[in-house]
Amino acid sequence: MTKQSFKALYIPKKNLGQNFLTDIRSQEKIVRSCDLKADDIVVEIGPGQGVLTRLIAPKVKRLICVEADRDLIEPLRSSLPSSVEIIHADFLRWDFQDQVRSVKVIGNIPYYISTPIIEKLIENRTKISEAFLTVQLEFGQRLTAKAGGKDYGSLSCFAQYYADIKMLFKIKNTCFKPAPKVDSCFLRMMLNGPGPLSSRDQVRSDFVDEEFLFKLIQTAFQQRRKNIVNSLKSLAGKERLEEVLKALSIDPNARAENLTLSNYIELSNRLML
Repeated sequence: MTKQSFKALYIPKKNLGQNFLTDIRSQEKIVRSCDLKADDIVVEIGPGQGVLTRLIAPKVKRLICVEADRDLIEPLRSSLPSSVEIIHADFLRWDFQDQVRSVKVIGNIPYYISTPIIEKLIENRTKISEAFLTVQLEFGQRLTAKAGGKDYGSLSCFAQYYADIKMLFKIKNTCFKPAPKVDSCFLRMMLNGPGPLSSRDQVRSDFVDEEFLFKLIQTAFQQRRKNIVNSLKSLAGKERLEEVLKALSIDPNARAENLTLSNYIELSNRLML
């Protein structure tokens, strides 16, 4: 099957959140931004009609494509180089165990499973150096948000605790077919790659109990209209909270969105003493 007939015959499925990136400039910009090397092993989430796959394959050592849509498997295999490994699987259930060293992950991910995919990548962070993801703009803004902004929340803290995340560029909705109602963006998540000590390592260096930290953060943002003392008093008691906040020079009248990730880590550590 030719690339042209493949595209002409296939109808995107709404239930799988399929919005194929058709803008050539955006496709090329994505691949350039991934800074691919000849010895890279790449896992592509949902290759779709294989437009990015064809650009990635000649640049890397190994390319593994994980596609959930059974109807795309044979067309992909017949239209892509034999060196590209096509796996029919739900990425959320696919096992990274066979990967012997860090891989790069690339994907245009559906909005309805964006959070589970982020969680899956974080869970397998020791096997992933970087992830490059096309996501809906609103979701990307939540992942990269800083304290004090309206998009900042428990998801921001969770993701940024484990990864250095940067929004590289925005992509207009008209670059996709069918066109979604909202714009998208392209993100880079640095997880387990080499390099100097990152900001996430610095804030995690003295941390003790991750389970309590995330319970603390989730509790704070569930009642984000309350000040931090009132939103967290069920976890530690009002007097204890006020004592610890004072010691950390955190305003007890601050709200959940006013505390940085470092603030939450320090607060968690002190409350666990």
